[in-house]
Amino acid sequence: MKPVTSSACATSAPVRIEQTDPDLIVARIRPDLADPVFAGHYPGFPLLPGVHIFEFVHRAVVGAAPHLALDEVVCCRFLLPVDCDEELVVTVRRDGDLHSGVVAVAGTPVAEILLRYRNEE
Repeated sequence: MKPVTSSACATSAPVRIEQTDPDLIVARIRPDLADPVFAGHYPGFPLLPGVHIFEFVHRAVVGAAPHLALDEVVCCRFLLPVDCDEELVVTVRRDGDLHSGVVAVAGTPVAEILLRYRNEE
């Protein structure tokens, strides 16, 4: 599938959607090392900002289901820091209007994000 990007995003890193089923979305993201945020998000020890991780989950959902609009951030937990050069795998499971996202690096969860969407159609 085509990578999901937008000029309204906090980061230009493309979200590559690999799988979409009615209740499952799987996407991969490799952060852009040239992103200016890394110069100031801990100089000498660049870490991926949490807002980027949240945005990757959201962009995976709307990339797979563009008719959805974010209604609520129910819960967002960052479990581990993410280096700026690590590939992330986003797995989102849908249960009604709730979308539960787990972001992992090398199979280890680094964030859990629960979002509520509404249908814009």
